[in-house]
Amino acid sequence: AAQAQFTFVEDSAKGTLTVRDGKTEVLTYRYGDQLKPGIDAVYTQSCYIHPLFSLDGQALTDDSPADHLHHHGLFWTWPVVRTRGLETSTWEPKLPRLRQHFVRWLKREAEKDAFMLSVENAWKLEEKEVVAKEIVTLRIHPVEKMGRSIDLELTIEAVGGPLELQGTHDQKKGYGGLCFRGAPMFTGAAMTTEEGPLKEDAVHTPFRWADLSTEELGITVFVSPDHPDLPAKWMIRASYAGIINVSWPGLSPVTLKPGEPVILRYRIYIHRGDAAGP
Repeated sequence: AAQAQFTFVEDSAKGTLTVRDGKTEVLTYRYGDQLKPGIDAVYTQSCYIHPLFSLDGQALTDDSPADHLHHHGLFWTWPVVRTRGLETSTWEPKLPRLRQHFVRWLKREAEKDAFMLSVENAWKLEEKEVVAKEIVTLRIHPVEKMGRSIDLELTIEAVGGPLELQGTHDQKKGYGGLCFRGAPMFTGAAMTTEEGPLKEDAVHTPFRWADLSTEELGITVFVSPDHPDLPAKWMIRASYAGIINVSWPGLSPVTLKPGEPVILRYRIYIHRGDAAGP
């Protein structure tokens, strides 16, 4: 691995924190409220990663694309959330409104062999009542010859009562959870899993990892061996956009209880594409 020189730059006015390795940007974590000009305020969102950058500083993600305004770079939300006797969603705007809010930074510093970024967020119902506590921890590794690994850990704990998560009922697709929404370059990209190349989009299909690649660059998402309900189901698309979603818990709901957090771990691998050669 090359010698890493990790730094970060915070823009409190925009609510963003960008991690750099030398002169190259690695990712931007958007902790403050974000809304593109001209978009309805109901799509205001925070607590997600965009852009996620290639090894050469090219944006890999898209934020609030016209076809799905609720897609936000690399994000983690659920289409069905039941709490306080109500059914709502963090995946897209739904009443009563439920979404993530920044609480505080836990860590943001360079270590010997990585950059650590950790943040506490709160899921607020109607912008008021906290129904879940969320800890996001990123461990960004130095770039190697062909790629860079970023370890992502999500810890979610119900607050003040049980909270139920579930994937979408729509056509039994089951999507929800960690999702990568790729930049337009990933439309038509090669899709690969441990079973080999995919000839068409996959929905609610079990895999252990998934990759989207162009000739120039690519991204792989791996699921930790300690992830609940392995092998996880996935949504992988390149037909109208590049999308990788670890669809947990899928169609079967999971109930979170206070004092019993769920921990979800993933490795994001940013790499060069097929044209790079061996």
